[in-house]
Amino acid sequence: MEKLSRSEVIRLSKTTGQISGYDLSGINLSKLDLIGIQFATCNLKGANLSSSNFSTSNFEATDLSGCDMSSSNFAGAIFRKANLEKSDLTFSSFIGADFSEANLREVNFTNSKIICAKFEKADLFMANLRMTEAVLIKLANAKLQKINGYASSMIGADLSGADLRRSSLRATDLSGANLSSVDLREAEIIEAIFVAANLFNADFRGAYINAADFTLAKIDGTKIDDNQKEIFLFH
Repeated sequence: MEKLSRSEVIRLSKTTGQISGYDLSGINLSKLDLIGIQFATCNLKGANLSSSNFSTSNFEATDLSGCDMSSSNFAGAIFRKANLEKSDLTFSSFIGADFSEANLREVNFTNSKIICAKFEKADLFMANLRMTEAVLIKLANAKLQKINGYASSMIGADLSGADLRRSSLRATDLSGANLSSVDLREAEIIEAIFVAANLFNADFRGAYINAADFTLAKIDGTKIDDNQKEIFLFH
């Protein structure tokens, strides 16, 4: 895999826009305007992509593990089947981005905007989603074990069939979300909002639930422990 320098990346971005398949590991691409660039299958491991504009760029099947992607714009970017394990995505915009089947284990999305982003079948084990704007995101069948969703807004999100075992949903807003067949066993659910959410066939067994709001939630077929019955009784 051919190695490129920062200046070479800038040159190609202004001409062909085609940078797929190159070795860009450890490169510094901070504070650049790289809209709509093709980075598919590149090696960007450990790169610095902070404070830049990568909107609508393509990172499909790219290695972005251990990257600094903070304070950047990735709106509409493609990350299908990419590896972003342990990367810093804080304070960035991923509105409408596609993370389908991506490896997002232990990534940090704190204070990022992931509105309408796609995460179908993605692996977000131990991901940090604190205070994210995640309205209408698509997380169907995603792996979300041990995520931290503190104070995030997931209004209208699709989490159907997702695995949220041992996750922390403290003050998380899931109003109107689709959580049908979601696995929430042993999750921490404190002051979370499930108003008008679809909880059909969701599994809450072993979860710690305190001061959560289930007003108008659909709870048909919900799996609960005997000591949780009172929580759901009037909803």
